[in-house]
Amino acid sequence: KATVSVLYWNLTKMMTAALLSALVLAAPEQVHLAHKNANTMWVSWLDKAYSGQGTVQLDGKPFTSQPPSTYEYEGLYMFETYTSPNIYHAEVTGLACGTKHSYRVGSDSNWSPYYNFTTLPCVGPNSPVSIALIGDLGQTVNSSSTVDHIVTGMSGTDPLQMAWLVGDLSYADASDRPNCGRLGGCSPARWDSWGNMVQKMTAKMPLMVGPGNHEPENLPPTKKGKPYVAFKSRMKAPDGGSADGPYWWSMEVGGVHMITLNSYMAYDSSSVQYQWLEEDLKKVDRSKTPWLVVGLHAPWYNSNKHHHNETEEWGMRTSMEPLLHQYAVDVLFCGHVHAYERSHPVYNYVLTPGAMTEINIGDGGNREVLEADPVDWRQPQPDWSAFRQNKFGHGRFQVYNSTHARWSWHTIDTPESTISDPVMFVKNPTRGVTAHPQN
Repeated sequence: KATVSVLYWNLTKMMTAALLSALVLAAPEQVHLAHKNANTMWVSWLDKAYSGQGTVQLDGKPFTSQPPSTYEYEGLYMFETYTSPNIYHAEVTGLACGTKHSYRVGSDSNWSPYYNFTTLPCVGPNSPVSIALIGDLGQTVNSSSTVDHIVTGMSGTDPLQMAWLVGDLSYADASDRPNCGRLGGCSPARWDSWGNMVQKMTAKMPLMVGPGNHEPENLPPTKKGKPYVAFKSRMKAPDGGSADGPYWWSMEVGGVHMITLNSYMAYDSSSVQYQWLEEDLKKVDRSKTPWLVVGLHAPWYNSNKHHHNETEEWGMRTSMEPLLHQYAVDVLFCGHVHAYERSHPVYNYVLTPGAMTEINIGDGGNREVLEADPVDWRQPQPDWSAFRQNKFGHGRFQVYNSTHARWSWHTIDTPESTISDPVMFVKNPTRGVTAHPQN
């Protein structure tokens, strides 16, 4: 009898553990906040088990989601046909800037845990804001460390209030051929593991994203899965950007007008993207948002030997740099090159006081290693290149008022972020910024 009792007890424990595991797996996952407009936040999540009406409960008030959607993708690596979990997007409206909230997502049958977030700062010339900048994140151990350091930066002095990822999110690479040869394989399901990895950040503050070269995932016409289908289905952007997906957009936060562009869609002067950009720049009110910054994936200035002079780089720079210079953009954030580099103010490869400063941040974690130092740096260092380094990490753009903003690069060398290249950007009397090194 004792033996039977022990077996029964062990079997009960195993069944209970399996049931709890199934419940955990069925819970809403990949929770993600994104800015929609001054009074509205997107709340997104995925659910593998539930396909009915979704709800966000914010401070006890319900907000109904849009009908859930799924997509199919016929990956070329291992020739798998993938169907996404149910994807939910809800608009949470009536929010005031700088206010704290508690929420959960799901349905009466299965809720997520409660999460807390603070809405973005009010817009105004002296309204401070602190933004985490990421490029080429991926989902490696290094990627997870970068996310952990950002989460740590959400508390303490000058806490981070939002994150901005300038392309290359999950590295799903599902359109790669069967000889993928990459750490973690090439599967559309990697979008799910990536969404769960970043949830510790994205459920607590907005993550705004732009596309990189790993987002289109183009397939032959005979295969299931349109270009950008995962990116478009899962990600949301502010109002007023590209009409058919989160491919380019702008928003205002604190004293900053920020713009995201797409290096991998048409960018010549006759393109929809260029014309949208020109109209958006015309609307910028520098008395309200004195800081004007742009993010895109493929860098325009790069002294690394990798990704040098690609069409998406020099072609887009030739087309759009005069426009950004005309409207006195302060800083351009780029990814793609897996190394860090900050430029002096430069225009058409000539040092130009008051011109745009470019910062390359394509070493968020990826999975294609760093571009090794010093072998992969062009020598001698160009006169327009101010600082360069090959360490994984993220940047912090901390705007204090209408004239001063601090920039720093936070590497993952130690458990606490190690700060590299700290500078204070000080507005010039007429246009542009001057970088003053900090301790």
